[in-house]
Amino acid sequence: MSRKIYDIDPAGNVLCTYTGESSESLRAEPTKTPPLTALFYAFLPAGFPHSVTPDYLPYQTYDSLQAFFSSITSLLANRAVLEGLGVGDSSSSPTGALILKIAGDTISRIATILFAHRLGTAIEPECKFYRFLADLLNDSAQLLDLLTPAMPYFPKLGVIIGAGVLRSLCGVAANASKASLSAHFALRGNLAELNAKEASQETVVSLLGMLVGSLVVKVVQDKQVVWCLMLVLLGLHLTMNYWAVRSVRCRTMNRQRATMVVREWLEHGRILSLEEVAERESILQLNGGWFGFGRMESKSGGYTGTCEFGTYGDVKELARWKGGYHRYEFETDGYFMGICHKGGNFVMRIALKEEHQQEKKKTSSPNSPTESGSNGASGANSPLDAWFDAVSHAYHFDSALKDGLESHYENEMPLLGYASGEQKGTVFAALEAAGWDLETNALETRSPVRVRLGDGKKVPIPSEKDILGQIPLSKKD
Repeated sequence: MSRKIYDIDPAGNVLCTYTGESSESLRAEPTKTPPLTALFYAFLPAGFPHSVTPDYLPYQTYDSLQAFFSSITSLLANRAVLEGLGVGDSSSSPTGALILKIAGDTISRIATILFAHRLGTAIEPECKFYRFLADLLNDSAQLLDLLTPAMPYFPKLGVIIGAGVLRSLCGVAANASKASLSAHFALRGNLAELNAKEASQETVVSLLGMLVGSLVVKVVQDKQVVWCLMLVLLGLHLTMNYWAVRSVRCRTMNRQRATMVVREWLEHGRILSLEEVAERESILQLNGGWFGFGRMESKSGGYTGTCEFGTYGDVKELARWKGGYHRYEFETDGYFMGICHKGGNFVMRIALKEEHQQEKKKTSSPNSPTESGSNGASGANSPLDAWFDAVSHAYHFDSALKDGLESHYENEMPLLGYASGEQKGTVFAALEAAGWDLETNALETRSPVRVRLGDGKKVPIPSEKDILGQIPLSKKD
């Protein structure tokens, strides 16, 4: 009886077919792959498209196009820098050019350290914003580069330093945001391979850009034409980059996406999908209404403000605001919240409580399910749970402030529409079913701070040895 056996790749494609009546008589027939298809697979992750998210291909397409335009503009900018440093000018001093270069590199490296320290934790939650911001900074640096040939020595020094600082900020934002996006695209533990293939794609695109750019640099010499061409190329570069980050459908809940999702549920009782949020969210968060960078608004739009996570001191600081501000402070099982408003503007601060020792013990055991009120997405100490309440408060400002926001909150006023714990649990379950990742905390944009209650003693965190010791071993083991 004839038998067929197949070798398949991670995508299910047949690599080789074995036919025969016995194992000794099997005949191998490798699947022929067209040369163009084989070349195509050399630049894509193994198992494509099943090994990556559906938004990988559109993002990489736009990203490759923007890299092509960036390669050309880089050559034009580098030529201007070389002219500014005195290349081709016999009257220029090599020592002076070296000093300019050293000064620019020194300041830019210091800026890299400061920027990574100040905004390092904010890049991953807002990776789409910082990915686009990186190219804005880089393009601004290239425009400054074009000014160097026409500048005297000391103004030229300032321009070179400014361009170097912008380029260093671009490097930090671009590298960190790319790492976050790559982790988003990788579905099967193929992050390293995905980065390697992306490097191959960028190499080919950069080579093509350098070839075209070499012709452009050779032909275009007039300064006005160079400026016009740079503006056109930079416009195309930013457009491609914008559509690249626009095509990404993030699964994590940052402040903008969480506000959109919660508000949609409050207004219409429905859960937004990943695709719907990706279409609505603002990349620069300038034209996204009050849904970007912690901004919120009431149902009618009459009250607008911001909300941020912080320390207990940040919550208490609102009580010291003067000048006609009305202040409210709440405490729940999981957090402290302070609200301060004046006229149509308000400010919210949230300080999350530290989890209880008993809850830590429960969640550290592999045999104990995550319970509401512990580490789960709908737990009392969850940032998403607190943010849900903050959006609800902002949404109901119009009606709540008639009798005082604090009285409504203390009496829980279900007629106002405040969600109960059971309702929030149902919403979170629906979000997970829609593909949202609620376990990753993308709401806090700085190092998380928790409020400890009681005697102030440190709650011991179980070590790996302690966790393994809690696992019951069978007799066989």
